[in-house]
Amino acid sequence: MARFAGLSGVKFHMAWQGLAAKKGEMMSFDTFLSRMSRVAVICGVMLPAAGCSFFKPLGTKRLNADLLAVQGTAPDRWVMLPKPPAGAATGWLDDFGSTKLKALVNRAITANPSLKAAEARVRQARAQVVQEGASLFPQVGVNGFASRAQAPGDQRFAGINQIANRFNWTVNVAWDVDFWGVVADGRRAAVARMEASDETWHAARLSLAANTVQTAVTLAETESLRRLAEENIRVRKTQLGILERQLDRGIDPERAALDVTLSRADLARAESTLQQRGRTADETRRALEALLGDYPAGKEGGIGTLPNLHRGVPAGLPSEMLLRRPDLRAAERRVAAALADESSAKKALLPSFRITGAFGRTSQQLHQLIRPESALWNLGTQAAQTIFQGGRLKAGIDLERARYDENLQTYANSVLTAFREVETALAAEQFLTAQEAALQQAAALASQAEKLALSQYEKGLSDVLTLLDTRQRTFDAESALIAVKAQRLRNRAALHLALGGDFSSTATP
Repeated sequence: MARFAGLSGVKFHMAWQGLAAKKGEMMSFDTFLSRMSRVAVICGVMLPAAGCSFFKPLGTKRLNADLLAVQGTAPDRWVMLPKPPAGAATGWLDDFGSTKLKALVNRAITANPSLKAAEARVRQARAQVVQEGASLFPQVGVNGFASRAQAPGDQRFAGINQIANRFNWTVNVAWDVDFWGVVADGRRAAVARMEASDETWHAARLSLAANTVQTAVTLAETESLRRLAEENIRVRKTQLGILERQLDRGIDPERAALDVTLSRADLARAESTLQQRGRTADETRRALEALLGDYPAGKEGGIGTLPNLHRGVPAGLPSEMLLRRPDLRAAERRVAAALADESSAKKALLPSFRITGAFGRTSQQLHQLIRPESALWNLGTQAAQTIFQGGRLKAGIDLERARYDENLQTYANSVLTAFREVETALAAEQFLTAQEAALQQAAALASQAEKLALSQYEKGLSDVLTLLDTRQRTFDAESALIAVKAQRLRNRAALHLALGGDFSSTATP
């Protein structure tokens, strides 16, 4: 039977329904079950392969071409690599040679609330995949009821029981045939988003590890600078003592008084520097505690001193890796999900098909439910085609196409950003290495000059300004050396973050 269903669509419905009354007047219950079993077998074979979709996904060639075009913007030496193992997020920590640093990173990965939230989003995405895939399978439900009713007195007939019973149970089956692959597209999009969430979690894990390393290094830097400031105060006090003894001897009292005043001024400045560096260390310690998931009470000891890098950056590194970065993989998966959504929106213009069926028993007597004559069944098919919806479906296609273009350009921008981050970190590695070597030499020479200035002052061969100036030069050079060492360590962590893990293409934990 065909019937017009209004502007929302045209529906074709065919149903067979009967009660066991006379042999041969309807399809037998056994025949019905046999046919339903054959349908189930057919779908059981087709669902795993294509979700009962008879058409290939739309846009596969387009996706590959667009991604290759984006990746082609990179220099030829940059290549796509297989996904690295989970240990790649922390395997590079061996370069720092600090067990305390590795312990801090492991604490952060275990307890950081933001990383836990990212992991929860992965679980959500996995559940969404199951939900989307559930529509590929028939829906089966069971219901039953029992009733007892009494007819009004004026509606009773002679010989008819005034009280009627009804007992019923049915098994209902409904299956939306994914003929065009709409549901399969939805599941494909959900899988891509799940993969994007998983890659985002890996990116968050790597970022947390790098951030923890950088913050721990900054804490070690501030503590080293604080200890250097304390040493500077000790030296300043020693120098002040020498000058005060000169003043007590009464030799050139005016000059001696000036020297003492200048030395005390430098001591006060050194004490102010100590207070400033102590405050910076306290703030950094609280920031590290927040990354570790601890209440920032300012009690975290950190790693103590600055570690030393155990190896340099391998030559020719850019030719070996880049596009293994989890954030790039996540962006690419979002592009694939958007294309699947666009494909699903296009297929919404096509007709939909639905198969329904039910079987069970009904009777006025409970004990008669087991009898063949109480059997009840129906089987039906339905097709629907949208005729007019005011342009909603066409707008839906345009919307999903625009979202696809947005995700593609986001991916392209992520690739360009990755190139810039790697190149910047590699260049900084060279500059900082050279700067560290120069500052080591400068600090050593400044220390020698300070010793010579002190000896000459005690012999009366130089003035106090030279002595104080050499002390300040030594302090500044040593402070700069500590800062550059720390900056090089932080840049190394940034380089591993930009590369997506270890220096090798097959990073190991």
